[in-house]
Amino acid sequence: MHFLHHLCLVILDIMQPEKFSRYEIIRELGRGGMATVYLAYDPLFEREVALKLLKRELLDDPQVRERFERETKIIAKLEHPAIVPVHDVGKDNDQMFYVMRYMTGGSLSDRMSNHLSLEESVRIIQRIASALDYAHARGVIHRDLKPGNILFDDDGNAFISDFGIAKLASGQTRLTSSGIIGTPSYMSPEQAVGENVDGRSDIYSLGIILFEMLSGKLPYEATTPLAMVIKHTNEPIPHILDINPNLPAGIEDILEKAMAKNRTLRYATASAMVADLVKLLPENNPPTTEYTVPVRRRVSTQASTVAVADDEHKVTLRPWLVGSLLLMVIVLALAGWQWLTARSVPPPLPTLTLTVAVTQPVIAPSASIPQEATSPTHTAEPSPTVAPTFTSTPVLGVGGADKIALVTNKDIWVMDVNGSNLLQVTNSDQPKFDVQWLPGGKEILYGEGKCIKTVNIETFEIRNLTCLEAANFTGFRISPDARRVALTVQRRVIVIPFDQEALARAKNPFELQTLPEACLDYTGVTAKFALWSADGRKLAVLHQDIRGQTFADMVRVLDISRCKSADPLALDEFPNRNFVPDGYQTYPVIPAYDWDGRDLFLLNTFVRNGGYGDLYLYNTSTGEARLLNPVENTCCYRDARFSPDGTHIVFAFQDFRQGAQSETLLYYIPVDQIGTGARFRPIKLPPLFFPNVREVIMPVLRPAQ
Repeated sequence: MHFLHHLCLVILDIMQPEKFSRYEIIRELGRGGMATVYLAYDPLFEREVALKLLKRELLDDPQVRERFERETKIIAKLEHPAIVPVHDVGKDNDQMFYVMRYMTGGSLSDRMSNHLSLEESVRIIQRIASALDYAHARGVIHRDLKPGNILFDDDGNAFISDFGIAKLASGQTRLTSSGIIGTPSYMSPEQAVGENVDGRSDIYSLGIILFEMLSGKLPYEATTPLAMVIKHTNEPIPHILDINPNLPAGIEDILEKAMAKNRTLRYATASAMVADLVKLLPENNPPTTEYTVPVRRRVSTQASTVAVADDEHKVTLRPWLVGSLLLMVIVLALAGWQWLTARSVPPPLPTLTLTVAVTQPVIAPSASIPQEATSPTHTAEPSPTVAPTFTSTPVLGVGGADKIALVTNKDIWVMDVNGSNLLQVTNSDQPKFDVQWLPGGKEILYGEGKCIKTVNIETFEIRNLTCLEAANFTGFRISPDARRVALTVQRRVIVIPFDQEALARAKNPFELQTLPEACLDYTGVTAKFALWSADGRKLAVLHQDIRGQTFADMVRVLDISRCKSADPLALDEFPNRNFVPDGYQTYPVIPAYDWDGRDLFLLNTFVRNGGYGDLYLYNTSTGEARLLNPVENTCCYRDARFSPDGTHIVFAFQDFRQGAQSETLLYYIPVDQIGTGARFRPIKLPPLFFPNVREVIMPVLRPAQ
């Protein structure tokens, strides 16, 4: 019976499924002793992924299953630019799986079929070493580092894959076809004999890889895995200069240290090995690493400008972008704008009536409201009588706002609410999160990596507010009175005083949650983000919850006014049985939401391009919801935000009808015109100002100064 059971498991592993969980199988990429890897399509995020199914026989032991679930979740939290990200971990129909980014640039094994120069080899090793040190500092050891597990993207950047999986499965006696955990050709002596290993075992493997890259062959060759293990354990390291005499003499000392039989004699860190390697390179040819944050260049307000639409509408741009935008303008002019005139006008929505609590003086519509943003009588072909006029003078407040900050190409730009006076204020070329204006309107706060930073829009000075080690940082939201801050970190919400000195001293989330002045450490949900109410007494927390057989995004409104004296009181949670957005049952994701601070929420569903969908308004006081879709009653929207006085909304839009040809457009429109049949005109920006249709642009409005 045991034989038949094992045979059934083998047959199930060999059969290629058409679909696994939500993933649609395209083809098999490869299989090994532990798992089979498929190229698959993820319809939720509209992307191709690498789906790895662990062999059923490995997980027949309940203890191994439990260990796999626990430790793969730890691995999934590894966030480093040179580690292949794990998108998903779980089980379906009793089979364990994890999902990784699909790497299209092949493996190091493929590249080693051609000659690799010393410079190229060091560049690859440098990037991999940084990832190893990052993982080792978090207690994660690879144990199966080899050229086949070093993958590349289209730009030639190296990534480590399969982090720690060999160790996770070590509860089984037979893990690979050889019966040995890991790959004997790249295995450290201590791992080969079954001793406990640490990060220095990976450094030994890295030394083997470097030897192979520079010589074109492995240091040891054998006909059986056991014979290979014996050679790693007992035989001296071959002299690489005998194989490739063109290498610098110092390379042998580096390999001797990296591949020392006694691990106490090896490099303590992979970066220390790289430091010695770099010394061997010509002084004028150092390696470059694609993921290293470059030294920030000051963004000059005197930079070249490009005229858009007319001579008065100018933007401050990077020099490389100038040529690109001019070329785009020419191409678009040649192609024509006929598609604009081809749009049909659907039946108007019923008039939407909102009760708006105005907290700031409202500027009357006659006070130079820009026609670009708000004209409800837009036609496809602008006539001379309504041609836009742009001016370099600041725009008076519209909707209580005078400027917009947003993200494009991973950097922050600011502009007037009609799109004029464009200015780039960062150039780190790193992803941003939680962009917001600080009180006073001179600084923008934003998240970048594990740090919260501010940038002054006049001096361009950037400073770190806080950096937290080993943190899954997703939100940093300052209260309306600027006295407290709600941090969403490590999937919890921590509310503490907005004390910049205390924040600068903190090194990890634990130091924040244990501050004597901490008001809240909310772990009741798997938190992703939090927004404040206008009075600072409530939080609206975007979180994940289990709904049926899957995770679902939800928003929970909490009363935190009693702070430490009592647990937060849940006042509302949505979507709920009275409000289920269209498509939410299939893709239960809320990519973006906003709160007017009182009763009204804006949120969009997931339809396309990583988070664009239908736009809804939800009223917590009545429990009623309304589909908005203000642009010709069609999808798709993202990042809708209320204006400071609640009379307008700003949002990003991609016309679903245009399919893959749709561009990202920015709108700023009056709320009372939604549902009246009015047609709105997007803010006028340079052509293809948003080149990445999947980027989260996060427009935020500055209260009029």
